Amino acid sequence: MPAILVGWCAVAGGIAAKDGRYGAWALSSVLVGFAAVVLAVVATAGTSSTAGTSSTAGTSSTAGTSSTAGTSSTAGTAVAVRPRGWFGAWLLVAVVIGVAPLVRRPRYYAAGRFATAADVLAILAGLLAAGSIMVMLHHVGRGRRIGREHHRGRGRLDVLASPWVFWLVLALACAAGVATIRAAPTPRIDVFHLLQVSAAGLPHGADMYRQQWAPSRAEYPVDGLFDVYPYLPVTSVLLAPFRLLLGDVRYGLLLALAVAAVLIRAVAGRAPAAPAVAALPLLVVVFPESMYALQQSWTEPLLVACLAATVWASTSGRGRVAVVTFALALATKQHVALLIPLAAGYPAFGPRRTASAAAAAALLVAPWVLAGPRDFLDDAVWTNLHYEVLAHSLSLPGLASHFGVTLGFGSTAVALLGAYTAAWRARGDATGFCLGAALVLLTLNLMNKQTFFNHYTLPMGLLVLAVAALAVDDPARAVDDPARAGGQRSVENRSSDAPSYRLRRSTCTVRSRSVASWSDSTAQAPSRNR
Repeated sequence: MPAILVGWCAVAGGIAAKDGRYGAWALSSVLVGFAAVVLAVVATAGTSSTAGTSSTAGTSSTAGTSSTAGTSSTAGTAVAVRPRGWFGAWLLVAVVIGVAPLVRRPRYYAAGRFATAADVLAILAGLLAAGSIMVMLHHVGRGRRIGREHHRGRGRLDVLASPWVFWLVLALACAAGVATIRAAPTPRIDVFHLLQVSAAGLPHGADMYRQQWAPSRAEYPVDGLFDVYPYLPVTSVLLAPFRLLLGDVRYGLLLALAVAAVLIRAVAGRAPAAPAVAALPLLVVVFPESMYALQQSWTEPLLVACLAATVWASTSGRGRVAVVTFALALATKQHVALLIPLAAGYPAFGPRRTASAAAAAALLVAPWVLAGPRDFLDDAVWTNLHYEVLAHSLSLPGLASHFGVTLGFGSTAVALLGAYTAAWRARGDATGFCLGAALVLLTLNLMNKQTFFNHYTLPMGLLVLAVAALAVDDPARAVDDPARAGGQRSVENRSSDAPSYRLRRSTCTVRSRSVASWSDSTAQAPSRNR
């Protein structure tokens, strides 16, 4: 599914073009990314109806032990992964994350030696991540399999294919984040001030929906929300420890990005054959202008981390953890509620867990609703619904406003209905859920009255999750790698009349769209019976 990566790159380039504001080229790039995601969702929906038409059962054995059966599936032409497409898509990703820090480093409120250090560290992180992808693409193009035992004795640059590169790049990105926070201790943006004040007030019993963010308007250093808290309360609850212990809520946002990367790495697994597995999770921390987003205190990292935890838990059989993390996401920002139908249609999560998560989120929010229902509705609901269309919004209403045209809720509802229809048809596994969620949120962003840089980073994170989930088959991980199976596997032809096919078809749609399959298709490994 190279379209997923192309979509990620196009959206990333679009929001970085003008720092998340409207521009002809910026919006055009975002629309190209949206089209690529639509294509990926449609292709995924096609595999939902055709998966299993060519399935195989694998048997793995080890010396001195009896053979044990393991099942996996390979899809027919409808889900075939084209090596050239994947190669080009990964190459584009490498270019984007490697070049972007060199040409786009908006400082805004950052200054001094810490700002310089943040720039240098971000550049190093981007170049190292891009180099890791390039080295692995080079190996895969030459038919080599990547793993700890395979890069020994190779060229000096082959060390970039090592799994430790993930941790090094993550450390560099985190160091860049700390330097960014130190370089801009008090950014002049309302989000920073409302998060700081509301988080500091929680231990004293202050109600964020009744607070103001400075003693008076005259003393408020920014032109923005002064006495409005537009989020759900768990946002400040999650960030309060970092405000109280470290003095800045952005340390919590930085930690959320790191946790998201680690969880996405866990979702993808450590299959040696998977190309760029080491670099893939890093896309949530080294995307273009990621330090700019951190400087502005935008809260999407919390959502990316919670949803990554939900996908990881649901694909690894930790149902209760999945419920808790999805509940936290629902109680953090309002528009996550749009993902409830998709979560209910995701077999590894399901309607019962979705209902439990929604109920838990309602309980988390209830104390603030009961304390002041009118204040809560005014801030968390009506304020968001009554925002005016801004001409510099990176959305279609922003574009239409330049021509005196107003797009109302009706057009948004129609667009979301189309997105839900496509996403529902793509349901079935973790990739389908993440892709559908990304499509719905991208549609909302494009049709929203005020959409900027941060709003697009959540669907971008979901696209990364979707690619990571290609390495697993829901509800259980497929045994695609001999190292996982415990030895050489023997594959035999299996017709659609076989019991294993009927069982898989009746329980859930299993699609083997493993990232590793791309590497296997290009590697010059011994042929197997199919």
